[in-house]
Amino acid sequence: MRRRTGLAALGVAAVLALVGCTAPDGGGDPTSAPEPTTPEPTSASPSPTEEPRLAWGPTEADLEAAIADAAALSDAEAAGQVLIARYGGTDPAAAGELVESLGLAGVILFAENVGSLEQVQATGAAVQEAVAVSRDWPGIVSVDNEGGLVQRLSGASGPWTTFPPFQAAGAASDDPQAVSGAYEAMGRELLGSGVTMTFAPVADVTVGPADVTIGDRSAGSDPDRVAGTVVAALEGFAAGGVLTSLKHFPGHGSLAVDSHEGLPVLDRPTADLEETDLVPFAAGVEAGAPTVMVGHIAVTDWDPGVPASLSPAAYDYLRSELGFTGVAVTDGLDMGALTATRGPGEIAAEAIAAGADLLLSPTDVTAARDGILDALEDGSLDRDRLTEAAGRVIALARWQAELAERAGGASTADVGAAGPALEALAAAAVTVVAGECDGALAGPRIHVRGGTEETWDAFVAAAEEAGLDVVPLEQPADTEVRLLVQGSEASAPADVAIALDAPTLLAGSPAPALLAGYGRTPEIMTALARVLAGEASAPGRLPVAVGDLPDSAC
Repeated sequence: MRRRTGLAALGVAAVLALVGCTAPDGGGDPTSAPEPTTPEPTSASPSPTEEPRLAWGPTEADLEAAIADAAALSDAEAAGQVLIARYGGTDPAAAGELVESLGLAGVILFAENVGSLEQVQATGAAVQEAVAVSRDWPGIVSVDNEGGLVQRLSGASGPWTTFPPFQAAGAASDDPQAVSGAYEAMGRELLGSGVTMTFAPVADVTVGPADVTIGDRSAGSDPDRVAGTVVAALEGFAAGGVLTSLKHFPGHGSLAVDSHEGLPVLDRPTADLEETDLVPFAAGVEAGAPTVMVGHIAVTDWDPGVPASLSPAAYDYLRSELGFTGVAVTDGLDMGALTATRGPGEIAAEAIAAGADLLLSPTDVTAARDGILDALEDGSLDRDRLTEAAGRVIALARWQAELAERAGGASTADVGAAGPALEALAAAAVTVVAGECDGALAGPRIHVRGGTEETWDAFVAAAEEAGLDVVPLEQPADTEVRLLVQGSEASAPADVAIALDAPTLLAGSPAPALLAGYGRTPEIMTALARVLAGEASAPGRLPVAVGDLPDSAC
């Protein structure tokens, strides 16, 4: 693991001295960030006339200026600047009023906050109007949008495109352009909706069925494959103009306890983690991830019994060993791993003191803000630490504005327009695990069994579009096709078995031909049907182990 260099190694006091700013509670005009000098988000080898850039994009001078601006804030303003709040309902004014009243960094949208595209856009506008009253950097409008089970903006909630789980990208990772293209399209949809940040991609390495929390949210079980998928997704999101967050550091995919409910423990040596769970995080940091989400996971080697989100040792590892210079954001502070033993004020103060920069969705955002202020007053939290955190968040918000400009700005026309990019991803993901690689695997007359009513209808439509003749079960057919979803009887007889959910469903199938599709989206159905009919190849690779099956038969 590489050591941090440059600004990451400087203390806040040293940075403040460099820029000649006022004392934390002093007056004076905030220092403005300089204009960017390079055309790309990152620069591996800047020319002599360019200012050095941090891995995630801004120059060191940008960050220094942002920290100076944070130093000019009052204690209450700085405390608000490190908080992203959850709120109730779909009224855009409620989000704007909350941000303005507490001086928050921004808000996070959940399903309860999504009514329509126009309403989400109005919410984004309300947040930006609220912050413009008192500062010259934008607010953060964030959302959990990974694909699969975790996507607040999808076809189920409005005109957005429904994305497959991230494991589809892991299966397609031999085609990084397809992966990047899909997540650029997602980023553009989010930006066009008024959203500036998504808490994705998932960098966890799953261990398969024993992983009770992450599952197909992970790109796979091979650390290097996950790392490559994460890097491609980061590049795509950045091209789409939105901020991202690697999650859940230091890795949730091998744990048998869900941090929403309790405190999971990584009880393996750091050297082992550096060969497994930490590999995608190291790759993502090097590739320029602007934020890393620190999970509520205790690492025995670092700080026994203490969640990483509250552990100075975890933040020190992230910055000293991985060289991370961006914003460290906590996982939701409303999760059981923390709330079982601490109140919102205590959690917030402890997280900032430990090294967090941005605090996500406390149970009571006012109590969290007040807890930070109380810690400043009693001396358990240094103002320099809060200033550093708030300064990084300010630099992050400004960097997103630059990313959006580079992406060409927000456009409503991008919302719902990701279909072609998802077709390319699905075509690269579909995997033939057993059976012939050339020619048709079924037909021309087929029976289709299994799945839910919705998935059956969608697959049949795709099969018929691909030229297959789906006949009633009472009529003779050439091929028996069985769709497998969670809860399916995998051992039922078939000529071809197709896993639409976890590919591990294929392990119990007796079918001589086995396909994995990694999702239920229209694009996945089309890609599967085309392979079945012999119209397309199946270049994907199983991203997780499925019994003794190969990662591909082709």
